[in-house]
Amino acid sequence: MSEQEWFTEIFGNSAFSVRYSKKLVDLQSDFQRIEIFESVSMGRVLVLNGCFMVTDKDAFIYHEMLVHPAMALLASPGRALVIGGGDGGAVTELTKYPELTTIILCEIDGKVIDSCREFFPDISRGLDDPRVKVVVGDGAAFVRESGEHFDLIVVDSTDPVGPAEVLFQEPFYEAVKQSLRPGGLAVFQTESPLFMEDVFHSVTLNLGAVFGHRSVRPYLATIPCYPGGLWSFTLCSGDSYPCDPANPASFGRLPVALRYYTPDIHRAAFALPAFAQRSLGQLP
Repeated sequence: MSEQEWFTEIFGNSAFSVRYSKKLVDLQSDFQRIEIFESVSMGRVLVLNGCFMVTDKDAFIYHEMLVHPAMALLASPGRALVIGGGDGGAVTELTKYPELTTIILCEIDGKVIDSCREFFPDISRGLDDPRVKVVVGDGAAFVRESGEHFDLIVVDSTDPVGPAEVLFQEPFYEAVKQSLRPGGLAVFQTESPLFMEDVFHSVTLNLGAVFGHRSVRPYLATIPCYPGGLWSFTLCSGDSYPCDPANPASFGRLPVALRYYTPDIHRAAFALPAFAQRSLGQLP
């Protein structure tokens, strides 16, 4: 395996590699190193600080599972906020809902947005929707200071290091909760429950301390390019009642032609395996 032909993300004592034919981008922003490769098996690949973020091959799984389970549970959403997610994929999924009148993307690194607009035009196409406002800035500061309120807040962060570390802390979770409208929902990407069990456990515990443990519901999807393949998201209700993700009210308005998410996938995603339930203290 030649370093000139393969990109490898090393995680602990494991690794995931793709063979690439060309490096399209290699630049250092104020926050991170941004690389984009043209790969043989995964299409174009976005890498931030040496970690896989987006690939043409499997990005649809991540973005659909980040957005649609929450949207299926909201009765009449009008305003949505995406924190992080500079690739535009979560925004693109949200633009499939005509009932949304306002979609704000707050991404700290404008060079990620620009790079993805150029090299991932299909994934980022939602950024051109007239309902979308792009804010280049600190997402934690935005929810803390803007005074705006939303029916859905999607936290599409990178791993909890560097500028994203604050997005995994209780003060940020408190600010997210305060920024939800009555009946609103927040969804967070919460890492691998298998390869990053300590992060999965601590994040879910901290979210429970803020939102109430009965109002916090992790769910899973398989994202091939991420460490371990199995990935978690966590849905949180801004109100003091528990989420009931198994009985969505709005499957009937799901966008057509989704590639991964279905009502059956929705119900199955919330059925956690025994090891994940033990990590959360739900099983002895």
